[in-house]
Amino acid sequence: MHVRKDGMDGTGGWIPFFEVASKDLDVDAPLLRSILDGIQQAVCCRDGYKLDSEAQFAMGWWFYTVYVREEFVRAAMRHINEKNPRDETAFLDLVKGRLRAKGSAASISLHKKRSLFGRHWVWLMR
Repeated sequence: MHVRKDGMDGTGGWIPFFEVASKDLDVDAPLLRSILDGIQQAVCCRDGYKLDSEAQFAMGWWFYTVYVREEFVRAAMRHINEKNPRDETAFLDLVKGRLRAKGSAASISLHKKRSLFGRHWVWLMR
């Protein structure tokens, strides 16, 4: 396993949650930070996310990961969708919508489209 200098290798409480592709990192990263900061304020959470410090540039696009703490994601999803607090796509759609409203063309998706709560759903379905 490759251990990164910034400690965001999936250990230490940080979970890779969003994958972002951006043509203009200097504009989109601060927009994403302000959106996530607003969500943190709404759910009374601190230090719930980190942007990947090692963004990669390829073919005119910047690619990076947004890491989150599980408590932040749980609180945000409960706040966004009380009826289905496990709906990660509602969280993704909220962030995408706010990025679009601010004029960003960044593409954002769930990390490997794997559910953070997948391990819990398997247990519930038994």
